[in-house]
Amino acid sequence: MADSLVGKNCKVTLGANSIVGMGNWSIGGGAVAELDDTEFGDEYADMVVGLITGGAVSFSGLYKADDATGQTILRAAFFLRSAIADLRFYVNNTSYYTPNTSAAAGGGLPASTPVSKIYITSEPQISADRAGLMQVSFTGKLVGAMRLCPE
Repeated sequence: MADSLVGKNCKVTLGANSIVGMGNWSIGGGAVAELDDTEFGDEYADMVVGLITGGAVSFSGLYKADDATGQTILRAAFFLRSAIADLRFYVNNTSYYTPNTSAAAGGGLPASTPVSKIYITSEPQISADRAGLMQVSFTGKLVGAMRLCPE
């Protein structure tokens, strides 16, 4: 039986660099378009599946204005509308989810799954409360699929 995982062992990185302050993350699953294929005279509705859209990613934590290897790069990625391919969401010290970078099978994906990327889709949200530390949150959209590494 597989062991449950403890969230305190998770982190978010850009490549090998930790994004300082992150304490929460989530990856939403993708979806497939449902196209109506019903014709006159059919007794039941029918459908075919269309394009796959990637899921959403979100992560948040403590605001660190001087995190030049993480939060600052993510803010720039939003304003420059640039894709990120090496964002890693760790589930333990060695395994992480990241955009798919290979056409080979593995990481929970079939062979020929397209190479993917993440766009930061909203300006980072920064909040403050006089009784706590400042917070920041990022949201993004996956174009493609996430791969679990190492395989």
